[in-house]
Amino acid sequence: MKRQNIRKAMMVVAVLSLPVTMFYLSPLLTVQGAARGIVTSSLLFVGLAAAASFVLGRVFCGWLCPGGAVQELLFPANDRRLKGGRPDLIKYGLATLWLMAIAALFIRAGGLRVSPLFGIEGGVSLGSRTSYVMFFTAMGGMVALSLLAGRRPFCRYGCLLAPFMIAGKCTSRAVGSPRLRLAADGERCIHCMLCTKNCPMSIDVHAMVQGNAMESPECISCGACVDSCPKDVLSFAFSSGRKPSLPERRSSGEGQTMP
Repeated sequence: MKRQNIRKAMMVVAVLSLPVTMFYLSPLLTVQGAARGIVTSSLLFVGLAAAASFVLGRVFCGWLCPGGAVQELLFPANDRRLKGGRPDLIKYGLATLWLMAIAALFIRAGGLRVSPLFGIEGGVSLGSRTSYVMFFTAMGGMVALSLLAGRRPFCRYGCLLAPFMIAGKCTSRAVGSPRLRLAADGERCIHCMLCTKNCPMSIDVHAMVQGNAMESPECISCGACVDSCPKDVLSFAFSSGRKPSLPERRSSGEGQTMP
């Protein structure tokens, strides 16, 4: 479990750094900047996160996101698994409305300039009374949601950044580009269900293993399922996940019978 100890330590650091970093990730600041024709650090971060997800998936969510860290710290208070399906679509609707709003505001502003420190006095997020109110409102809402719903509810249903990273993952998969992904040897599975029980995103990892379909838009590459498996069924792989075609298998000798 050494990897999980490192991950949790990194997430604690992410939480402690929030007084500095919060506005660099703020979708509200993006809207405020767009109204003045300004590309803020938070909008630049969305673009960088989407680009990085083409190769690394949602690693930021699993290892560095301060909001995700706050929610995981509350697991001892409410460890209920969340349901997927239609509720998962909420974040896509919110992201669409947010993207439409900032596009409209940029058009209305009639200009475009980049100012990474817009709205961030001295480079530190918590520099005014208003910023403290925003900080405690955001964190209080996230804490309340976690206590009421269970495992990472904001990440699963409400995060505006997640759809852009999911889009990067899906694009990489569609074009067959090598990427960080889960791999599994289903024949070694003893059906202990620890992978599913330990997933912070409430993914049915066991079903993925049994169906030989190791892709989920909600996977945050945290490695909790990998590290909890007693038979090393699961692992991380850096590959396209594309199965070789018949000619490729024949050229490599796979599927040929001995004379």
